Amino acid sequence: MSSTFICILLFLPFLIAADKCNKYDKRALLSIKSAFNNAYHFASWTSSSACCEWYGIECDPGVSDGSRVTSLFVITDSNVTGPIPPAVGDLPFLTTLSFHKLPNVTGNIPSSITRLTRLSYLLLSWNSLSGPIPSFLSQIPSLTDVDLSFNKFSGSIPPELVKLPSDKITANDKPAHSSTSLTSKHH
Repeated sequence: MSSTFICILLFLPFLIAADKCNKYDKRALLSIKSAFNNAYHFASWTSSSACCEWYGIECDPGVSDGSRVTSLFVITDSNVTGPIPPAVGDLPFLTTLSFHKLPNVTGNIPSSITRLTRLSYLLLSWNSLSGPIPSFLSQIPSLTDVDLSFNKFSGSIPPELVKLPSDKITANDKPAHSSTSLTSKHH
């Protein structure tokens, strides 16, 4: 037997596992796609393909139950419409969540986002999100960078967010240490 063939046999399980997508992550992502009306951004998101190969998705292959989604980027698409689906909270390995320049993404930030205990980077800028900025964001233990700028939020930045360990918290283009009203800044 050639040494090349032996190497292939030894590494084949790792190659197959690296290409595998966790079924629960895939289900959550397909739910997000459906909630956003199957916009063109999600064209590569099909049930017959591995979710780690989808546009806007990054994964960590180093887990035993299939590659886990660590980053979700949905950017610059006016066909993505509706509120942020609660299913975003069903991606437990997510460290980066970016919904950016989606002018038809509306409503409040869902509380399910607090289930993302590994989330460190939250970018929800240049959308049409509204209502008060939720104080529950401070319950995400790993959160260090938050950008909620250029939305339609009202009220003040919650004091709980000011306490987050970061100098990178922005809402409606105001730094988190600002206690002024947010209603004057819209995109």
